[in-house]
Order: sequence, then C-alpha cells, then structure tokens
Amino acid sequence: MNDPQVTVRAARAGDAPALAALSTELGYPVEAAQIATRLSGLLAGADDVVLVAVAAEREIVGFVHAAEKRLLVSEPFVELEGLIVAAGARRRGAAGLLLEAVERWTRARGVGELRVRARLERDAADLFYRRRGFELEKQQRVFTRRLMPGQTPGAGPAGV
Repeated sequence: MNDPQVTVRAARAGDAPALAALSTELGYPVEAAQIATRLSGLLAGADDVVLVAVAAEREIVGFVHAAEKRLLVSEPFVELEGLIVAAGARRRGAAGLLLEAVERWTRARGVGELRVRARLERDAADLFYRRRGFELEKQQRVFTRRLMPGQTPGAGPAGV
C-alpha cells in the first residue's frame, strides 16, 4: 500500500544528516559529515543516483543509492548499493516508490538489468525483492582486506 503523502526526489547536500541517521538506524553508523562528503562525490558523477523518500511533513523517511556498473565480463547493469527506509515508515510504500524510481533511471540509461545484494539475515529484504520480481541468482562471500589504518569496517548499507 502506497502512502500518497510520500514522494521521491533527488538527494541534495542538505540531506546528509537525515541520510546518516537512516544509515545508522540500519546498523551502519556514520557521521553526517562523512555522508556529506560521499554524497557530494556521488552527485558529481554520472553513474550514480541517490534518491530520497519524503513524507508529507517533509521528513526524509528513506533513501536509495544505485550505480551503473560496467565490467569486462558482463553487460552493463545497475546495482542497488543501498535501500533504507526508517522503521516507523516501513510498509507504507516508500521502498517500492524508491525502487520504481531506480527502475525508471535504469531504463532511461538503456540498461536492461537491475541487481541487488541482500545480507542473508535480512529476511524482510529477501521477501521484498522477490515480491518485486527479483530472482536469486547466486550466493557468495565477501572478503575485505583493509589497506589503510583506521578504515571503517564494513561496506556500508549495500545489500540492505
């Protein structure tokens, strides 16, 4: 069920505090200043899109980040790098609206495939994506090697 009060728009620099709060709520703590720096770089590029879901009271209740990927071994595809909706706003259609907007962005780029990685323990995410026509293609492990001291562990909200 879509809440007619929720709209989607492009993210702006001033959204950083709300995006940081959402990321932290999902278990990926980050400071607003870090989000601001990252967002600035993403908005300056051509291969990423960051959109926010805004409730009637102008509160940001969710966001999605997607990026076009070009690999040597496959056709281009768009991957959801993160899709987060505040706990109190779930099941009101914000995630679906964000996903639909990314699908439009993907098609407009002439890309025919949208992918997402979901953590195994996120059963609700699994169900959400399957209900929207995503099919499980494979399961894999993610390995990380930290190359700089003090680097924050984890890959961020990718894989909701």
